[in-house]
Parts: sequence; C-alpha cells; structure tokens
Amino acid sequence: MPAKTSAAKRPASKKTRAGQEPGVAALDRIIDASLAEAAAVGWRRLTMDAVADRAGIALGEVLLQAPGKTYLALAFLARIDARTLGPVKRIDLADSPRDRLFEILMRRFDALNQTRDGARAVVGGAARDPAAALALLCRLDRSCAAMLEAAGISSGGLLGLVRIKGLKLVAACGLYAWMGDDSADLAKTMAAVDRALNRAEKLAGMTTFRRTASAEDRAG
Repeated sequence: MPAKTSAAKRPASKKTRAGQEPGVAALDRIIDASLAEAAAVGWRRLTMDAVADRAGIALGEVLLQAPGKTYLALAFLARIDARTLGPVKRIDLADSPRDRLFEILMRRFDALNQTRDGARAVVGGAARDPAAALALLCRLDRSCAAMLEAAGISSGGLLGLVRIKGLKLVAACGLYAWMGDDSADLAKTMAAVDRALNRAEKLAGMTTFRRTASAEDRAG
C-alpha cells in the first residue's frame, strides 16, 4: 500500500533570511556587483563575466537574470522604482499633489545616493550607450506614470501623457544636478527639482501637476 503524502512533509519553497525568493536575492547581488564593477572600471569596460565573478554567481545564472548590460541597467531602474514607491502606503491628502510629487522624486534621488559611485557610473555610461539609453527612456515612462499616481495625479488620457513627458523632463533636470551634487543633503538636487517642477507647471498653464478631481473629492 503506497504511503500517504503528508502536506506537512512537503518541502517549503526556499527563501532567503530577508524573505525573498532565491532568484530575487540573486538579482540583487547581480545589481550590486554591476554597480561596484561600473564604479571600478566604467560602464563601457564592464563585462557580464566580470559582474558574475564579482557577484560570486555562475555566468550562466547571471545571464538568465540579465542577458546583457542593457538588462542590468533596466534591473537597476526597477530597483530604484521599488525603493521609491515601496514606502507609499496611501495618498496623504494633507499635502498638495505637487509637494507629494516633490517628496517622491527626492526619495528617488536618495535611493540613487545609496550607491552613489556605482549609480553615477551606470547612469552616465548608459546615457552614452544608444541601446541602453533608448531602453531606459522607454522604461522611464512607466516609472513616471507610477510616481504621478503615487502623488494622486492621474497619468491616464492625453493629459496623463503630457504629465508623464513633463515629469520625465523634471526627473532629467534633477538627475543632471544629482550627477554633480556631492552634498550630504542633496541641496543642489532639491533646488533643481523644485525649479523644474515650477517651469513644468508654468509651461502647461499651471495644470500639469495639479491635484486630480478625485483627490479633491476625497479631500472634501
């Protein structure tokens, strides 16, 4: 008679101590290794083999997670998105949508600043790499749409497209300032983001980053 299989004896899925699936933990190691390697040798000279060696992961496993340098840059952007939007539990209607958007943008630069040298090497190098730059610009639409929604600003419809494009320009201005900002409080970056938000609103007739009607209804 075949033995009964007990559900309690089935092996549980393996997770890291942080509660992450092994693949997610491996990707984080790969991203960290790529940032360290980029800081050491530059984006142009970075190779997937060197990233695998630095991460202590077999090259084949690394390539399953990120098949090339462009994918490394996209994975890094996704991690920045997660660290930017993860803390958002709900929209705080006590602040204006513009203030919420400013806070979210600065949280993004704080996330970049956690690995400053590597992030600068990747961002600067990818900007001069046509394939990586195009992929990142396309992926940034998604990032900007999510940040708008997290601030209570609709990213839908034609006006949403305008807002997304406007926020990409604001983010680009902030990124340019951040690349040369070595201050502990990112004062130059904050000032650049604030000015860019002001210009974006003026160019769009002060409607680009206003709160949505639904947010006003909830506030009322």
